[in-house]
Amino acid sequence: MSGLWGVIDRPQAFRAAAVSFPNPTPANATSRTGVDRFVRAPGRVETIDGEDIAGGEDELERVFFQMAARGPKGSRPELVYARAGVRIGRWESAHDRLHLPPAEAFGACLRGAAARCRFAVRRGAFDRRTGRYALIAGEVTNAEALLRAARRLVGGDLPEAIEGDAPERAFLVLFDADPERALRFLDGAYLLVVDDPAAFEAIVIRDPFGRQSVFYAVDGKRVLFATELSAAVAGRRRAPEPDPSAFLMYMTLQYIPAPATPFRDVHALLPGHRLRLRAEGLAMERYFAPAFSPVDRPEAEAIRAVRHAVERAFLRVWTPGQTGVLLSSGVDSAILAALARRAGGGPAFSLCLDGETDECPPAEATARSLGLFHRKRRVGPEEFFARAPLAVRAFGVPLGDPSAVALYLLTEAAAGEAAVVLSGEGSDEFFAGYRIYREPAALAWAAVLPPPWRRKLLAMVRRLPDFYGKNFLIRSLTPLEERYLGNAKVFVDDRLRVFHPDVRPALQDVRDALSLIKEAYTAFPPGLDDVQRMQLIDILFWLPNSILVKGMRSAAAHGLRLGLPFMDRSVFQVAVRMPTALKIRDGQTKWIVRAAFRDLLPPDVVERPKLGFPVPLRRWLQTGWAPPLLERIDASPLSAWLDRAYVADLARDHIEGRRDNARKLYALYALALWTEAHLGPSQTLAEVAGTECL
Repeated sequence: MSGLWGVIDRPQAFRAAAVSFPNPTPANATSRTGVDRFVRAPGRVETIDGEDIAGGEDELERVFFQMAARGPKGSRPELVYARAGVRIGRWESAHDRLHLPPAEAFGACLRGAAARCRFAVRRGAFDRRTGRYALIAGEVTNAEALLRAARRLVGGDLPEAIEGDAPERAFLVLFDADPERALRFLDGAYLLVVDDPAAFEAIVIRDPFGRQSVFYAVDGKRVLFATELSAAVAGRRRAPEPDPSAFLMYMTLQYIPAPATPFRDVHALLPGHRLRLRAEGLAMERYFAPAFSPVDRPEAEAIRAVRHAVERAFLRVWTPGQTGVLLSSGVDSAILAALARRAGGGPAFSLCLDGETDECPPAEATARSLGLFHRKRRVGPEEFFARAPLAVRAFGVPLGDPSAVALYLLTEAAAGEAAVVLSGEGSDEFFAGYRIYREPAALAWAAVLPPPWRRKLLAMVRRLPDFYGKNFLIRSLTPLEERYLGNAKVFVDDRLRVFHPDVRPALQDVRDALSLIKEAYTAFPPGLDDVQRMQLIDILFWLPNSILVKGMRSAAAHGLRLGLPFMDRSVFQVAVRMPTALKIRDGQTKWIVRAAFRDLLPPDVVERPKLGFPVPLRRWLQTGWAPPLLERIDASPLSAWLDRAYVADLARDHIEGRRDNARKLYALYALALWTEAHLGPSQTLAEVAGTECL
């Protein structure tokens, strides 16, 4: 997958002198004189008022280094678009170059004289009639449907006046007719840039579910955007400062939720949002919001709808002879493996982690029953902790989920034998696959009590001494928006306790994860049941900020394309119309998905519960690995921000078996690795908190 970085100097890019056009050439005309004052013949080097358009070669070099660092060996950065006040670069992996046509500048020069180019296009598409430009970084999974729709609209071949790469050419045709509909048509993992100088604006768009990361920063009158956090940081004229409130949210959620990032002045564009840039300022707009609208339908019809949608989505990402499957013990990857076998076969890859929850034996049984070649990679604690720093660097953002490192190692094993790997992300969030989604049914007895009674009972139960079942009563009486923060939470009641006493006052009044997610609950439409509300929380937070980060970035780090059939927009549209009763039945999660593919899989696979790349951290940290982990935390820039005595107590309680603190210790370890890679010793979090917040 390609990465992208761009900078737009708003006053320079959208002033009248730089973007004035004569009347556009009629659509049926062949003359290209409509924008002759703006676009010259390829190869001519010109300037506008003597200004440096590409500018800042040192800056470009810094940014391109960060972009290339994300991908595997052989990644190649290049400048792909330049005009007054605008320049965009991207890196392409070796895999990208195999599937893209040769890049030739068709607007003007690029290489060697970028700083003097009046106008240049190397990738994307440019409409000579309107001056509008579009570039997609990532993957559009419905590119063929996009092209067919554009051809239907124009009644034949795409206009010759729109030059460039096919997906962007088709998009510009649809965008010209109906911008909103064009955005709704796209599906996949992408950052989309539309530069529309005639309209005095540019738009940066993130895909609906956040499969592609998009970051932006306002640097004076310049706006920088990138698929890589470090690239957005490198493009700034001064180093951004760490954001203490973001790290407080990380402690609870084990990730930093968008729009926050680890830095104060760099932001993550939310999924389903676009950033509209004009000379006078920026505007954030939402163009897609996930919503449930269940309808009653015959059970057999619902099962057929799920089967049809998933099979069609599978075919959109399947490449014969180049596609493998990341096979866990769960039903989602087993379904993809079964579809792969039916499509001609392909290798299956599994990670073996010694422990009571090792996924290799059930995955091997699934592969054997389907007749697939099965490649296993066995990883112990030595390799896990030795490779964790590389994985954390590849993720780009702090990620405290230990399964992320496991997935990084698994995609590394697949890299030599496949160009595309399929995975089951999205199925659990869309079809209620997590076991926690069974909780509302178990706690239903408390829902009949009036809210004032529940609050009084809750206060009374909390004051009682510990007894068996106390936690169950507390969860039963606690409102959903206060007890469910997503599929994973680490430091909750002790989220401030882990910080150094001198730092805690600075964090007392900042926005934390609890308030952020509670705000999301209040924005949900009325009429949703508790399972649907939990699903929406996970779709908005857990999925784009954790699940997709570890999957997409692990694959990209090893030159792989990650195929996610369950995240196809058409599959989502089917899922949101399914009532909860078809998703959870008799305590079984994801019932409708299991029923839809029951004929393709052995019965034990269909009924198998989800494990999800479980890492035996609890045992590892009790058998000698806690001390080196603590040493790494203490040696990192993070240590100055922590209460080291409290962290040591967490480790001691875990080693001695008093409490399972493995997830807390790993979350701190992963954050320490991130600070090692991105914060120098002169820029500790404690110094930032002390000077800026206190």
